[in-house]
Amino acid sequence: MPVRIIQVGLGPWGVDWAETVIPRVPEVVAVGWVEPNPTILDRVRSRLGARPDQCFSTLDAALLHIDSDAVLITANCAAHASLVALALGARKHVLVEKPFVSTVVQAIPLVDIADRYHLVLMVSQNFRFFPAAITAARLVSEQTLGRVSAAHVEFRRFVNYAPAEEDYGHYALPQPLLEELSIHHFDLMRMVLGQEPRQIYCTAWQPPGSSFREPPAAAATIIFDRGTVVTYRGNWLSAGEATPYGGEWHLECAEGEILWTCRGDRDLTLNGDHIVIRRRGQPAEPIGLPEMPSFGRRESLTTFARAVATGTVAPYASLGRDNIGSLVLMQAAIASAVTGCVTPVETRRPMAGARGSKVDRTSIG
Repeated sequence: MPVRIIQVGLGPWGVDWAETVIPRVPEVVAVGWVEPNPTILDRVRSRLGARPDQCFSTLDAALLHIDSDAVLITANCAAHASLVALALGARKHVLVEKPFVSTVVQAIPLVDIADRYHLVLMVSQNFRFFPAAITAARLVSEQTLGRVSAAHVEFRRFVNYAPAEEDYGHYALPQPLLEELSIHHFDLMRMVLGQEPRQIYCTAWQPPGSSFREPPAAAATIIFDRGTVVTYRGNWLSAGEATPYGGEWHLECAEGEILWTCRGDRDLTLNGDHIVIRRRGQPAEPIGLPEMPSFGRRESLTTFARAVATGTVAPYASLGRDNIGSLVLMQAAIASAVTGCVTPVETRRPMAGARGSKVDRTSIG
């Protein structure tokens, strides 16, 4: 039986989930939708062909009237903590869009609740589910070119087309780069390097002509616990050639380098995934990528559904407790950018429900 989900949040990205992701994952079926804006809810109900008795203005009402196994949260980040708490309190498994929540203080009680009720709480860090990222992590883990001493990550895009006075959602976001997108890159650093961050210095700025209320560009130096140093640059107003959303990665290893990118313009194609290795003194060598009929958000949702159904967590799934490590790094980057100081990254290491493990399902509803 497919996992029955209630989706909460039907803004543009939520509708994209509803129309292009959920219908392509046979392991799930949407049985209810929640959106507090009645105009948007009515419009989306018509687009999805949903019945009136499947659409609600609050998650409380949906949970009361709909039989479901899980909740998919695609609402704004500011609402994540309360929605996750409500869903877990109703004994529902949860898949939540990134960022998980805004602060570690919010995250810790939620992962504790999930553990207490033996529920799957997973963050959809969908960049993990692209073949180039998975292959890069494997090459690093196997030390194909020896240990990684340094990494350089660069993200470049230009999205400053609309005037500042227009209602373009990204302009008003708090930390539109570091919280909205860099969380993906910070999470990939932990996954690919297999290390935890310990210290960061970050600076953020407003490029000339920016319509963003908060800085859309940043640069950082991050030191990881086994000595790898990562330099990072991201810019929503870059005049340079656009990178894939996963960024351009250059991993300097003892015996050569690994160059890779992932997640192109749409996460429904693999046009942004490439990886090559270059041994010292040798020409670049393309590396074949694994066949992945399902990737990105579709594979994230599939992985979640399988965890709910079987209790088995796939290796690259980002359970809530593990995701705290990425959340802490994001918070430290923002703190460093605001204070201008080198900031320690105090990562709480995962405990219950670690990746690749079994979830205790004795009390799963």
